[in-house]
Amino acid sequence: MKSIAFLAALFITAGPHLHAADEKPEPKKEEKPAPKEDSKDTSVETQHTITAGGQKLAYRATAGTLTLTKAYGEPRAKVFSVSYERTDAGDATKRPVCFCFNGGPGSSAVWLHLGAFGPRRVVLPPDGVTGPRPPFSLTDNEFTLLKDADLVFVDPVSTGLSQAEKGEDPKQFHGFSEDVESVGDFVRLWITRHQRWNSPKFLMGESYGAIRISGLAAHLQERYGMYLNGIIIVSGLLDFKTLSPEEQNDVPFHTWLPNMTAVAHWHGKLAPELQADFAATWKRAVDFSREQYPRALLMGADLPAEERRRVADYLSLLTGLPTPLILRNNLRIDPSLFRAKLLEADDKVVGRFDGRCTGPDGDPSYDVVFGAFASSMNAYLRAADGLNFPTDRPYEILNGAVNPWNYGRGNRYFDVASQLGGAITQNPSLRVFIGCGYHDLATPAEAIAHSVRHLDLPDALRGNFQWAHYDGGHMMYTNLPSLQKLAADVSGFVTKP
Repeated sequence: MKSIAFLAALFITAGPHLHAADEKPEPKKEEKPAPKEDSKDTSVETQHTITAGGQKLAYRATAGTLTLTKAYGEPRAKVFSVSYERTDAGDATKRPVCFCFNGGPGSSAVWLHLGAFGPRRVVLPPDGVTGPRPPFSLTDNEFTLLKDADLVFVDPVSTGLSQAEKGEDPKQFHGFSEDVESVGDFVRLWITRHQRWNSPKFLMGESYGAIRISGLAAHLQERYGMYLNGIIIVSGLLDFKTLSPEEQNDVPFHTWLPNMTAVAHWHGKLAPELQADFAATWKRAVDFSREQYPRALLMGADLPAEERRRVADYLSLLTGLPTPLILRNNLRIDPSLFRAKLLEADDKVVGRFDGRCTGPDGDPSYDVVFGAFASSMNAYLRAADGLNFPTDRPYEILNGAVNPWNYGRGNRYFDVASQLGGAITQNPSLRVFIGCGYHDLATPAEAIAHSVRHLDLPDALRGNFQWAHYDGGHMMYTNLPSLQKLAADVSGFVTKP
């Protein structure tokens, strides 16, 4: 899986300052001098205020590295993170803290950081499908989760500004188990140094980040006895079987279907009765994807010709693709075929990360956001009124050098479903929030729903899962109403007693 997790809200018109527009700037507080970059741990603290949800928030931002060591203290990597802690919320040791990760593998945490939950966000057109024009800018994020929890945005080794120490092979961090162990060490150290062992603790992961935090939840419990309150999955997956079709694996074809229906609906390619009521159409696609469609695929060559034609016609109704094309592809429609064919008459393809986006080729949904997030993070990182972190190194938004990623899976599909299920069984208080975009053609909603339905869990613990769906794609938070709804949903999840 390549670069996953790229991809807003009622914009507050604000300049590059970090104070609410209607307030007088507070006297500048003394900031810690920036240490040299070759010191063991480099960090810079700055003080800020914003207004979120009508509430004034005062907070401390800390940008810096934390050194991971070997058994006898020899340094092996510096992990860069940006943390936000409220300074006006009473006893910090009792306040929730949430560690946030994006995916890839090879992605920094910039997307969740500047797209959804941090106190500053990238200014984007509110529809989420139009690319902003450079130069790009940030604004106060009135939907930040900082109102309810302190936040730590973590860049795994080889992403952002995180790197292996000189003489250490970066590949020792480029794998599922290796990654979980290193970010687990980071979480333990951060919690210890900030005296937060008694704080409610949450993990958030987008895309491959869902795999990371599922493994991390189990690791933290088993290795350190660190029990979590919840994990938050945004556009995630648990099992590659649900996304990797092979001759003997038809699961992805029926898990992709509802999201294809949603994208076809967005572009007005469905019959009038299906265009009229999206909620009913979505349910119709989900029901078919769980019932008749899997049976037809399972039957293979034994499927009678008449039934085969009926299934193809119904798939055509739900996807907007012609029946002959579906029959030629043996009833199996993958996202590449769908993206290329849905708007072929208009010489356009639809986006993979957000099927609402269109363009002449490639993935137009990636093009909408990459430049804005990359430029904004590099500016914010170094700005005197931003994080004020001194470095000439490039901030690695996405780093393909982590590949090939070591999944250690042997001759099987890689999955973390059993680890997540085991973590919940061991810690019955562990709750899971899962948010999915209707128009996401990278990690569709039914893929992770399929995995959760097949978890080996006692019935009493199936209520630990909370679900939400949003207009938009993989980064549904680039769509204004969806960011607002996502923020409210996650806030409710974190603050639930």
